[in-house]
Amino acid sequence: MLENAAVIAIGAFATLILAYRFYGRFIAMRIYRLDADLPTPAHTMEDGVDYIPTRVPVLFGHHFASIAGLGPILGPAIAVIWGWVPAVLWVIFGSIFIGAVHDLGALTVSLRYRGHSIGDVCRNLMGPRARLLALLIIFFLMSLAMGAFVNAISALFVSFNPDAIIPSFGLMLVAMAMGISVYKFKFPLGPATVAGLAVFAGLIVWGVRQPVTTHEWFTTAETRAALEDARDTVLTELAPGFEAPYGAAAAAAHLSAIGNTTAAEDVERAVSAAKYSWIGVLLLYGFIASVLPVWLLLQPRDYINSFQLYFALGTMLVGLTIAALAGSPESHIDAAMFRNDVPGAPSWCPFLFVTIACGAVSGFHALVSSGTTVRQLNRSTDALPIGYGAMLTEGALAILVIMACAAGLGAVHWQPGGMYATWGGIKGAGLATQLSAVVHGGANFLANVGIPTSYGKALLAVTIVAFAMTTLDSATRLLRFNVEEICRSVKLDVLANRYFASLVAVSGIALFGLAPAGKSLWTLFGSTNQLLASLTLLTISVFLYKLNRPIVYTIVPMVLMLIVSVWAMTLQLVGFWTKQNWLLVVVSVIVLAMSFWLIVEALLSFARGREGLDCDV
Repeated sequence: MLENAAVIAIGAFATLILAYRFYGRFIAMRIYRLDADLPTPAHTMEDGVDYIPTRVPVLFGHHFASIAGLGPILGPAIAVIWGWVPAVLWVIFGSIFIGAVHDLGALTVSLRYRGHSIGDVCRNLMGPRARLLALLIIFFLMSLAMGAFVNAISALFVSFNPDAIIPSFGLMLVAMAMGISVYKFKFPLGPATVAGLAVFAGLIVWGVRQPVTTHEWFTTAETRAALEDARDTVLTELAPGFEAPYGAAAAAAHLSAIGNTTAAEDVERAVSAAKYSWIGVLLLYGFIASVLPVWLLLQPRDYINSFQLYFALGTMLVGLTIAALAGSPESHIDAAMFRNDVPGAPSWCPFLFVTIACGAVSGFHALVSSGTTVRQLNRSTDALPIGYGAMLTEGALAILVIMACAAGLGAVHWQPGGMYATWGGIKGAGLATQLSAVVHGGANFLANVGIPTSYGKALLAVTIVAFAMTTLDSATRLLRFNVEEICRSVKLDVLANRYFASLVAVSGIALFGLAPAGKSLWTLFGSTNQLLASLTLLTISVFLYKLNRPIVYTIVPMVLMLIVSVWAMTLQLVGFWTKQNWLLVVVSVIVLAMSFWLIVEALLSFARGREGLDCDV
């Protein structure tokens, strides 16, 4: 039974559902005390741009699409190398007792402070120094993460998934049409949803049949001619189910295989130019998305996009169940239950926890909850399904990713020479290998429900890219809010407008996305993300303490996450010092110093007692 992936997945899903029904309701009603009669910022501050009351299904889709991103896909796909049992257990119990409590708490605290972000709330709870510290930490981490995201998305578009370009950008037009129809012309949400999904499905098929190979725009006429000659050749090893050359990676490999090294080198040179061009397009998109009214693009885009993931989750689970009932190999877990001797890998503790990251708990979620989501909350009690429920749904996604890699991928990848044989095989191989494990394994599940493997891979690839895009546009908006709050905190209110703040936000992302030194900072994201989660839980604990409510449900997770994240960052710092990577040494020290300073401010706030709480209670 323990080697049956379907049994593990269904058992995990059942546990998450029960946790929502009992523990989630307990936290929401007894600890955070959500009050349906308390007016939300979406009503009291409605402006038609950022603050707008939104129905639960729409806001859930927007929130879930914003927090999902690449985190719960890449993290579990790597961490399963230490064994599927610790990975599954951490996703289940981490998301129930830490991640979902963290997300719901950030949403609740922000709700009580009239829609202010979790960083801005620190001013009321701990003082102005704590506020500025929190805002600076958040700006750095968000810019770093989104800089890595624009690099990842551009690499996917150019090298691996040009089939995702048409549906990803076509969805923007569909979303805007839907937003105008529903909000301006009062078109019913149900028919608008069906129409939007139908068009989106057509865009996915169009993208599969006509991938936009943008790397070819930067190659010579001779290389384009060589690629054209190869159009009708099916490369089953390089791009299963697709006519080659597909992305730039498959194109270069094909040209090298047939001995045309000149054209292969030309393709590799073109990749760099195409990626930088895409980074520029993505930064421009982020700026536009951050200043447009939320109902016009972000909200309907994320809402429609969420159905894509619901479909992928549902069909993967059904396909896995069918495989189990039929006794197919895809349902048998090939990965080891526990594995402490992975060649080249660091210790599973603490690195499993910071590697899985968003699949169990993520500090980034607090920024989404207290940034965009709280400003669209129709009723206070809607925070339970959106804050707690969305995190559990992300945990369900992480479980299926683990099963796709541990069972659906095939035993050969877990044997000597396979991608999971060594740490370098999966972690050092880069984004392509990590995503291919999920896409390939998941597509094998989808094949059991009649979806051809080629289209199953395309569906999952487009899903991954689309969620990376939604995280990028939401995060740029969050950075805009963060910059506005920083300007107000240093008495530069004249600069606290959405256009200047968006420009600064995009510039911060560009710094980490374009600068070679900035790209190397991605190695810090896992541990710093968990550190941010612990600081958020600390802020929530101060809030509860001043209201004379139990803090054990937030302070214990906070201590655990603080220990794990600081432990991981310290080990990384030693490694950076040994390799004389002084940039990462300096950045690590600064982040740790600011974080400990914020902890001191929190302790001083505890010492001052329960006075000075200025919020809507």
